[in-house]
Amino acid sequence: MKRKHILRLHWKLFFPLVALLWLIIGIAIGYFVTHEKQRQRENLENRLLNVNNTVIDAYERGVDMQKTVDFIRLFTDNTTLAPLRITVYNSDGVMIADNPAETIRLYSDDGKPDEELLRLLDSGDKATVSDIVFNDGKSMINSKKSRDGRIYTFAALPYEGEVIDFLSTDPTVWVVVILLGLLSSALAYLGARAVCRNVYSLRNYADAIAGDRVPDDIDSLSFSRDELGDVSRNLLTLYRDKIHAEQEKIHYEHQIAMNVSHELNTPVGIIKGYIDTVLNDHDMPDELKTKFLERAKQNTDRLANLVNDVSMVMRLQESGNNIETVPVNMHDLAQRISEDIIQGHITDNMTFEYDIPRDCIVMGHESLLTNALLNLIYNAARHSGGTRMQLKWTGSENGNHTFTFADDGIGVDDEHLERLFDLFYRVDTGRSRKNGGTGLGLSLVHRIITAMAGQITVANAHPTGLLFTLTLPQPTTE
Repeated sequence: MKRKHILRLHWKLFFPLVALLWLIIGIAIGYFVTHEKQRQRENLENRLLNVNNTVIDAYERGVDMQKTVDFIRLFTDNTTLAPLRITVYNSDGVMIADNPAETIRLYSDDGKPDEELLRLLDSGDKATVSDIVFNDGKSMINSKKSRDGRIYTFAALPYEGEVIDFLSTDPTVWVVVILLGLLSSALAYLGARAVCRNVYSLRNYADAIAGDRVPDDIDSLSFSRDELGDVSRNLLTLYRDKIHAEQEKIHYEHQIAMNVSHELNTPVGIIKGYIDTVLNDHDMPDELKTKFLERAKQNTDRLANLVNDVSMVMRLQESGNNIETVPVNMHDLAQRISEDIIQGHITDNMTFEYDIPRDCIVMGHESLLTNALLNLIYNAARHSGGTRMQLKWTGSENGNHTFTFADDGIGVDDEHLERLFDLFYRVDTGRSRKNGGTGLGLSLVHRIITAMAGQITVANAHPTGLLFTLTLPQPTTE
């Protein structure tokens, strides 16, 4: 049963990824905002310190304190320090200069001192700035004594107005944060989709395989254009090719089995027919009986040749190019074949000629190579209708010897040329059967030559006949 997933894979990747991105953005922006607020506060603290330093410096130069305070207030109007409060006391606690807007009172109306302000005053020359609540509001306050100890000044900035605006975070930052977060989320979604696209395509391919529907066009699947997509495409291409190869092999073996069965049935049926006739007719003349038994023997020989040929085809099919090869002298091989033809009357009325240099050496399997050449000779003798055939060396190139085998027969129509090396293929079925052909000869030739790392092609010769061109490797020189 197919499992139903609550969330698709790209969402499972997207949510943790986008959460991580938002967390990173939040930490980064939080650090930036905190650092910026700290910097702005330090800026205000330094300005407060400068205010008290200016007042003490004016006192030491003998300038009137109230005028100094008024000048500072006038100078800071319409700035961040607009809410600035300044109050100056002498050593007896008597106020000698003040900001009219709001006094920093060291003592309350009942004469009770403000402990926090006194503690700040006792900090001496440490130049600290503290947040203190007084007059129902929180303020940033600093104090400083003169070097002779006769006056001390307080400067305060209430957290209001321009100060609050100065210390607050610019709203644009949050707009940027939101836009950055949305952009990161979109990129995270696209990235998750891109990564999972390959997984989804692989799943669809697996579903197609399970449903016996292997797609031929891998590019039709939505793989991403990156390394992961390339790996997925290559894997599926290899798997598809393997499936197709296995299917072709099964089809090929099925066709061979059908053809072998068909080819076996014919001689077996003929043999059975002749033997049954002889056994059932006790009064058959000896001459006729001998004729029937000879026909049965001919078909028995044909059956044996067919079995041998099929066996060799199967061995070559399984071994591929793993046949052990040794140096073979083609001139000597052709000479032996020519002598066997003469002694065995193999070619009937056709003559066999060869034109090969004495030192022509190829890498091959001698018995298989002999079998291949004899099959070419048998094919020409049985089917060409000619009077002459020739095996000829035509040259060497790229480490290979090239040979031609030609006859002066009738040739074949062009439509048959590309199928002459197919198993059990016959140009003229009736004539082939009459001549004892099984349709395996040229197929065997092709498999033997290719198994020895060679090549063979066929074409119609001019003016008549067939022309086979084959190449075989030369021995390597060390």
